[in-house]
Amino acid sequence: MRAYYRIQSGWTLGAAALIAASLTVAGCGSGGETAESESAQSSSTANPALAKSVKIVKPKSATMRETVVATGSVGSKQTSNIGPLVEGVVETIFVNVGDRVAKGDPLFQTRQSRYEREVDEAQANLTLAKANLRNARQAFDRVRKLKEEGYSSQSRLDDARTALDVAAAEAAKREAELKTARKDLEDTTVRAPYDGVITRRFNDEGVYLSNVFRGGVESSVLQIQENHIVVAVVYTPEQYLSSLKLEQKAFVYVESQPKPRESYVLVLNDMLDVGARTVELRLPIDNSDYALKSGQFARAEIFTDEKPVLSVPAKAVFQDQSGAYVLVSLDGRAEMRRVVAKERPDGTFAVLEGLDADDDVIVSNGEPVAAGDPVAPESV
Repeated sequence: MRAYYRIQSGWTLGAAALIAASLTVAGCGSGGETAESESAQSSSTANPALAKSVKIVKPKSATMRETVVATGSVGSKQTSNIGPLVEGVVETIFVNVGDRVAKGDPLFQTRQSRYEREVDEAQANLTLAKANLRNARQAFDRVRKLKEEGYSSQSRLDDARTALDVAAAEAAKREAELKTARKDLEDTTVRAPYDGVITRRFNDEGVYLSNVFRGGVESSVLQIQENHIVVAVVYTPEQYLSSLKLEQKAFVYVESQPKPRESYVLVLNDMLDVGARTVELRLPIDNSDYALKSGQFARAEIFTDEKPVLSVPAKAVFQDQSGAYVLVSLDGRAEMRRVVAKERPDGTFAVLEGLDADDDVIVSNGEPVAAGDPVAPESV
């Protein structure tokens, strides 16, 4: 038993030695591979040849004029519902809807016969009053002469002067009545108050209308609008109120028109629409070609004052579901920066928020770059 044990024990020790030696060799090989891997990784991080080549630009100082958008409708400079100046039957209407008229052109006429009679009566009354005035003046002159000669009393002279004054007042009254009658006759023809376009017709010939205007169509015959100059009546949210002021330049876009119309802020209403939380603006537009029609939809872009911004190339700005961002180089890697940016007319982007003037902004050389990628900057 002892001999067997020795042999078995010797075998066991020899095998153990072999296994131990094998493990030692294997352990040495494994340790070498680990060191090589760590060295390779370290070399990859430190080696610029493995980083993505990018261009680096500094944000440039610039200015940007923001625009405030307002929407509404085209309206005429003036709109008037025209009714009779004197009551009576509308006898003749001289114009139709769509006609363009000049100031002073006849629009319609009320029947004149009544007013012609009133002129004749007023003229006759004035003639009679003037005759009475002449008699009163002659009587006064006679009494005054007799008084001077001592053949008439003072009371008689006073009565003659009073009669003369009454006759003169009567003549003045009748003259005023004649002027009124003539004006009424003249007013039977209603004329255009300004250059404009006939846009509506409320009543036809044969209708009796009063000259007491109640503001409704029942007392009007025609509607006239001054449209050689129109106004864009537009509204914008209250939040832009601090950026708006009179005389600001604007472009007005009108449906069916190929080009915008130049304008400016003529009226900035001091009263806001409480329900909609909007402010009203009025922008005049030259419409000498009569291409714009009252009631058309209008969209105005109002240019506010310029303010300082940072400008970067368009290729430096990216978009995702969360908005705009740029990549900046920081410690050899690309870092994402969220920004508020707007495109400028020259194709660059104005960065309103999110960047500083000394940031190194990445512009790709063609190879896609993502946040966290190692980068090799190349200044431009």
